[in-house]
Amino acid sequence: MDFYHRAALILDSLDQKKGSVKGLCMAEAKKGKKVGEGARFLKVVVEVLKYRPHIQHLLTATKLLSSEPTLFVPPSSVAALNTALKSGSAASANKALKTAAPKWQKQQPKKTPTPENLASVMVHDLLFAKRGLSLPKEHKVRKKLEKYKPALEKENDREKRRRKVATNEGLQIALPEKVASSLEGIGKGKKREHEADRFAEEGASGLEYMPGEIRWLRVNTLRWSVEAAVEWFEKTGWEMFEDVQEMLAASQSKPKVFALDAHIEPLLALPATVSLPTISAYQDGRLLAQDKASCMPAWVLLTPVLADAEEGLLEEKSKGKGVRVLDATAAPGNKTTMAAALVADERINGRVVACERDQGRFKVLKDMLKRADAKNVQPMNVDFLSLKPDDPKLKNVTHLLVDPSCSGSGIPSRLDHLIPSAPEAEHLSRIRALSNFQLAIVSHALRFSGAQRVVYSTCSVWEQEDEGVVMRVLAKKEMRDMGWRLAKREEVLPTWERRGRVEACGGDVELAESMVRCLPEDGTNGFFVACFVKDTTAAPIEAPNMPERAKREDAAAPAAGEEEADGAASAFEDEKGGNQKKAKSTITQSTRNAKEDVLGKAKADVDEAAANGKGGKKLTKKQLYLLKKEELKRKKAEAAGGAPAPAEDEAEE
Repeated sequence: MDFYHRAALILDSLDQKKGSVKGLCMAEAKKGKKVGEGARFLKVVVEVLKYRPHIQHLLTATKLLSSEPTLFVPPSSVAALNTALKSGSAASANKALKTAAPKWQKQQPKKTPTPENLASVMVHDLLFAKRGLSLPKEHKVRKKLEKYKPALEKENDREKRRRKVATNEGLQIALPEKVASSLEGIGKGKKREHEADRFAEEGASGLEYMPGEIRWLRVNTLRWSVEAAVEWFEKTGWEMFEDVQEMLAASQSKPKVFALDAHIEPLLALPATVSLPTISAYQDGRLLAQDKASCMPAWVLLTPVLADAEEGLLEEKSKGKGVRVLDATAAPGNKTTMAAALVADERINGRVVACERDQGRFKVLKDMLKRADAKNVQPMNVDFLSLKPDDPKLKNVTHLLVDPSCSGSGIPSRLDHLIPSAPEAEHLSRIRALSNFQLAIVSHALRFSGAQRVVYSTCSVWEQEDEGVVMRVLAKKEMRDMGWRLAKREEVLPTWERRGRVEACGGDVELAESMVRCLPEDGTNGFFVACFVKDTTAAPIEAPNMPERAKREDAAAPAAGEEEADGAASAFEDEKGGNQKKAKSTITQSTRNAKEDVLGKAKADVDEAAANGKGGKKLTKKQLYLLKKEELKRKKAEAAGGAPAPAEDEAEE
């Protein structure tokens, strides 16, 4: 019964948009630490989601929940819910479960699933699972539920006739072919349990599993070299091809083939049919599973450093201090460990600071650092936005990776399409909030005193999160005056064909050429990369020609910035799995900047109006509110005979 409760809790978390399907399944499995449990959760939850609309219809048609209001409620909590259940409705039970805190919860701190989701999981197994209900025959819940089986089967047959389908599979939500094939056989047999858990774990921790034709593996140069990897593959019977497409063609008849990637040196391409647990170099961390697109940010950020090291120019440029990299949002650690590997050369003597605000994901990050043997990484359980750009401890940081929370719309292997989509207005609001948060975190990175090169990336295909954010950053006079501009195409994977969208860059072809886009048809996840470089010797660049959409979003950002920049991180950082605790931090820099932007704009408008003797520009409600609040503080302080009160954000510091 415990497994059913936990599977139902995963469905509850999906309903509350607390994470992705794979991420939540793996997070729940880690609590039990049983081999194969992650795969079992994944299989069951996916199957329930596929049948979910139909199961909800069966529950309504048979009136199971209203007839048995206590059947799907923990027995020890029934006494505390008697009043709520007198109506005999499942809705009352749900409401009571959300508000009540019965004694059994204090004795055994477990969450309680909603009756609807618990019933959905159990009815699925009763009707559609080959093994049936995984409960003893004498279990009272099983005995009671099986009494309803004839009615449920009768309604199931009626629905098949109505829909004109011959089998139960016709009642499911269809999965895309590639996703369905990747799930086949997961968890079948003891020999596949570890592989199944690895599949689930990769979905949770960001090892971007790509259910397509190519499986990308990165040579972990902290433990191995590309030359040694090639030699090992060839000695163990693998055939190497120079071109990825040739390798794919050969894989139709040869199972053991691989190719070197043409764009990223330590990257290998293997057929997607390859089973990772059969490769010993993967098991011991010499090879790491990482999508090609996910390798691009660290490669773009640090290839100039590698070139300088080859030419012997690095020591002079870094003044013998070595290269210092900061990863702003490090978990699960793929980009962090790649950056660590690239700067580990003794000629570079590099170190990486890895920030992760979430305690649960911070543990995942540390596990990844251990697996990769990344000893030159300093992990910090801290909110990047709480770091001060002028902190003397961070003055040597010259290169920053910024890969903030995003919609994840570029990951084709996600199973989230099984969950009912949000209304269009809600979806647009979420994308806007993410975009504002991304703008805040990129801007914060560019303010670091020693920063020379900053790479911004997302696994999104939406312009608002990609070119839109870049254009809004370049539109800031503060950033242009500091010398920031985009790196030219020749510095950003010049041979990669797919670039930024010209229309999203206000028609500026050169700007669009400076950015990199990836789509699934490129053999990768959907991805976006842009690289900012600082040049203080040249005159500041001109403001870009902003597209109309970016202008509207930029105009709305100050009014919404305070709430969205402060809340977006907590709302979206745990998208990859589970209920997480946030690391303690001070008020975020993005919140302070948003307040200053709004307050400063309002004061400037008032001063201009006073100087011209006119009524001035019309202020927003937000600006009027902040001005009034500051005025009341000042009057209160003057009335008390003291100095004017500090602004709210100054007081909080």
